[in-house]
Amino acid sequence: MKAKVLIALSMLFAASCSNVPTREESLDETQKETSHKINQNQTAFQTCIRDAVKRTPGLKGQATLVWIQNDEGYVRNPRIRDMNFKDAEFENCILSQIKSMKFPPSAEDSRTKVSLELIVQ
Repeated sequence: MKAKVLIALSMLFAASCSNVPTREESLDETQKETSHKINQNQTAFQTCIRDAVKRTPGLKGQATLVWIQNDEGYVRNPRIRDMNFKDAEFENCILSQIKSMKFPPSAEDSRTKVSLELIVQ
């Protein structure tokens, strides 16, 4: 069975420095760079989903992966929310993948809250 992945990215940008571009400009650039990095690494997420579908044929569902991206681009405090199916191996796989990623740095003295929707169908 082929698993399809739909990834929806939403971000909340927090900045505390006045010498950076406006919040909207910084958010747009950070979101663009984060989306690009996720697209480059999409096969890692697809592998986790494919393995989950092998364990549970016909699996359908969704999960939201959230994390904080610090000003150096490192992932902090990743977790999965709103998962409507149970699969601990899937959760561990997804969290392992996102922890290993490093994103381009965002604006000085800033952090970004990222939410990534994963849909299996």
